[in-house]
Amino acid sequence: LWLLSTVPSAKSSITGEGGKCGPPPDIENGDILSFQLKQYPQGVTLKYKCASFYILKGPEQITCIDGQWTNPPVCLAACTASEDDMDRNNIELRWRGERKLYSTSGDFVEFDCKIGYVQDPASSPFRVQCMDGTLEYPRCKPGSKSPPLCHCLAAALVHF
Repeated sequence: LWLLSTVPSAKSSITGEGGKCGPPPDIENGDILSFQLKQYPQGVTLKYKCASFYILKGPEQITCIDGQWTNPPVCLAACTASEDDMDRNNIELRWRGERKLYSTSGDFVEFDCKIGYVQDPASSPFRVQCMDGTLEYPRCKPGSKSPPLCHCLAAALVHF
């Protein structure tokens, strides 16, 4: 199979003669996994693939039926947890060892406030779902959390 990149065009809506189909519909950030022809016979099936970090939503294949292509899939964008955006909102990835800055559409990303910051009451949730390339970042404001009760008791016992 050959990977052939496509560019969006209006050609895909053209109906071929005698039940044949014209060029297949182009999809943004996706490719057809075969050589493209000017015409395709009735019943032929073509397969799509999305670019790296994009997720295919819908049918992977389209079919030429009575001179029309079945509906193509769409490629959903990945999300990037930007260091600049995290710094701007005083947050960091919840799982310290996690270096994963890319998340596919539908994945959840968890954040925490950086040390010296607390959750802003007006903030969005700290567990965020990637939706077609978009993350809604939570916000933290300057402040500190009260130390846990067990730390306070331990400190008091040391002084006696």
